[in-house]
Amino acid sequence: MFPLRQAIRSLRRRPAFALAAILTVALGVGANTAVYQVIYAVLLRPLPFRDPQRLVQVWESTPVLPQLQATVPDFEDWRSQTHSFAQMAAYTFQAMNRITLVGQGEPEIVQATNATADLLYTMGIQPLLGRGFSAEDERGKRPVALIAEKLWRRKFAADPAIVGRAIHLETLSFTVIGVIPSRQAFPEWADVWMPFSLIDPELPTTRKYHPLEVIARLKPGVTEEQAQTEMRAMAARLAAEHRDTNGAVGAYIVPLARQITGDVRPALLLVWAAVGLVLLMACANLAHMLLARMLDRRQEMAIRVALGAGRARLMRMVFTESLLLALVGGLSGAALAVAANGALQRMAQGRIPRLEPLGFAGHAPMFALVSSILCGILFALPACAQALRAQAAPAAGRSMSKPRSALGSILIAAEVAMAFVVLTGAVLLVRSFAALLSEDPGFQAKGVLAMEVPLPSSRYDWNKAARFLNTQLLPAVRALPGVVDAAAANCAPMSLALTAHSRYATRFGIEGRTFEPGRNPVAQLRWVTPDYFRVLGIPLKKGRWLTEADEGKPVYMINETLARRFFPHADPTAHRLIMGVMDPHQNPIEIAGVAGDVRDMGLDEAVVPTLYLISNSPGMTLLVKTAGDPMRLAAPIREAIHRADPEIAVLKAAPVAQYVADSLARRRFALILLAAFGGLAALLTAAGIYGLLAYSVSGRAREFGIRAALGATPANLLRMILKEGAAVTIPGVAVGVAVSLACARLMSGLLYHLSPMDPLSLAAAGVLLSVITVLSVWLPARRAARVDPGAALRVE
Repeated sequence: MFPLRQAIRSLRRRPAFALAAILTVALGVGANTAVYQVIYAVLLRPLPFRDPQRLVQVWESTPVLPQLQATVPDFEDWRSQTHSFAQMAAYTFQAMNRITLVGQGEPEIVQATNATADLLYTMGIQPLLGRGFSAEDERGKRPVALIAEKLWRRKFAADPAIVGRAIHLETLSFTVIGVIPSRQAFPEWADVWMPFSLIDPELPTTRKYHPLEVIARLKPGVTEEQAQTEMRAMAARLAAEHRDTNGAVGAYIVPLARQITGDVRPALLLVWAAVGLVLLMACANLAHMLLARMLDRRQEMAIRVALGAGRARLMRMVFTESLLLALVGGLSGAALAVAANGALQRMAQGRIPRLEPLGFAGHAPMFALVSSILCGILFALPACAQALRAQAAPAAGRSMSKPRSALGSILIAAEVAMAFVVLTGAVLLVRSFAALLSEDPGFQAKGVLAMEVPLPSSRYDWNKAARFLNTQLLPAVRALPGVVDAAAANCAPMSLALTAHSRYATRFGIEGRTFEPGRNPVAQLRWVTPDYFRVLGIPLKKGRWLTEADEGKPVYMINETLARRFFPHADPTAHRLIMGVMDPHQNPIEIAGVAGDVRDMGLDEAVVPTLYLISNSPGMTLLVKTAGDPMRLAAPIREAIHRADPEIAVLKAAPVAQYVADSLARRRFALILLAAFGGLAALLTAAGIYGLLAYSVSGRAREFGIRAALGATPANLLRMILKEGAAVTIPGVAVGVAVSLACARLMSGLLYHLSPMDPLSLAAAGVLLSVITVLSVWLPARRAARVDPGAALRVE
């Protein structure tokens, strides 16, 4: 305990040093622990299924749709003819089954899926109550259902007797046979699981439609590469057997963990690398502070050696002080991490997969403790090296200045290099994000409210849905105060999840042109009401608008991208498209006009060919142009919908501007974090450079006095200190540039229309770091320039 008491007494004599050291450790460890919690929750935490490392998602693909759901016949062939998988199951994808739950208070739209009987077994899911589907349920087409725990608690008050009860989905009644726990819900968006045998009877008979997402479990000993090879061979065999439908269709697998995290993995790893550099910068700062303190205590060390203290005892003293500072700073950092974790949760707002509140538990305290101890060891090493050089008797004579350590300068130069790397990444993301925000989405989102209003398919077919929308719902909405105009479409711009893109994709042909079997071009299909283009402010580029008279007629509009790609030197309105290319009877379609491009898939996604027709369906989205804040009209519009039909529920209501913002949510999350850590890196660099030069200047008063007495002007002294600062900064920036260029490719996937070696971004980071350096050097330099020669010499 004596070394600990000695360390406490020593630090109490230098409270400013102790406070600065603790704060530096707290910032470094706190930032790293907060980011580690995110990384662990999203990337490292095992999936809550049996042997999750063997679970894979199986996808089809085409040259224009790299990720495509499977057809039912393809799935059946995979399941019966492949040998790499122990089990294979399927379920209908998210956008297919939105159904209204009635009889439990306010009607509510729930997300249903039709799943094969072996889905739960494949995943290793154990129902919270009841049982899963059986083969008899599937063969007998029994009206049974599994419900999600969240639905069970929200609509049924967690009734323990729910198993055996009937629930009513529109006009159909289903018997609940089990409750799926929220922790293991798969797919996680599902509220209700129904037997696979209840799907549309046409789907098992055709390879035209792709309704299934497929999950499989690798056999023990089978590698991902082996399964990948077998699926490619299987796809080639099906392509040869079914050229018209499968001619250009491939198949591949993706580990389930990677599929769930998606494109957020590179951004999070980049942020973790950046915050790791920040921690190293904190260690470099502390190492220099402790080294400077050890140089100040050289006489004390010499006396200790003269009194018989061995090298081991001196090192123990240094390590005890360092670890004490590190542990106290780490404890403060843990408190910062708890606060930061809540802020990160709010910032992510459910847009980062698997990032649910975890609390400061599990691995986080251990990570903070280990990080603190490692910090303490790292920043103690230079001071220990200095302690080993302690002599039993101090050198004779008097020095003009305090001793300076080359190691201290090297530490600060390394800190400058690391700061340059972090700042360059932040500048690149800022410029990339600015480029994204400057993109024209192709429509006017301001003041437009989107409300998803799926009509009950059991009561509304396409014709009834069209009459209801055109004669009841849209007129009622337009009559509300504050509503400028209203329209409807099968989806709002930027509202589709990635896996839902294929739902509205359609193959087409062009009259007079021939395409290889299975290689027809693909476009997104939007059925809209005539006012859709006016509500969203989409411009007309050629031809005419669609009108109510075009409803039900073979007349479409196309977007600019489709026109440029397939009619680069011709008038598109003089040509006809061919729809139903996979049907025996194909339909020629006139092109009425060309609409401006809309970034329908996201502001950072390329515009895809798009077709527009005048039509309605039971699953439509209202688009309401308002005179003010669109959300203020959400409640009145809901009331108008309920007056028209009390059993219609609104699935979602959000401003279209929110969809635009959500399309950038993951980029914004990475940008904010990296910018914050860039700012922290700049702060640590400024503190490091200031500390280095302030320590140097504080011990060189006699030197400056002599120089001034010999004729040096304040400007000369100022330049001398600035040069010392430059001697540390310039090598650091040079190394930082080299490291940034070497690591440039790691950022390429996160940037939009910007090279990771963008010279302007590198220059901006360099200028920013130079400004920070000048500001850090200025105060010590001014102090040196103001030394009074007489006073300095009298002190000596």
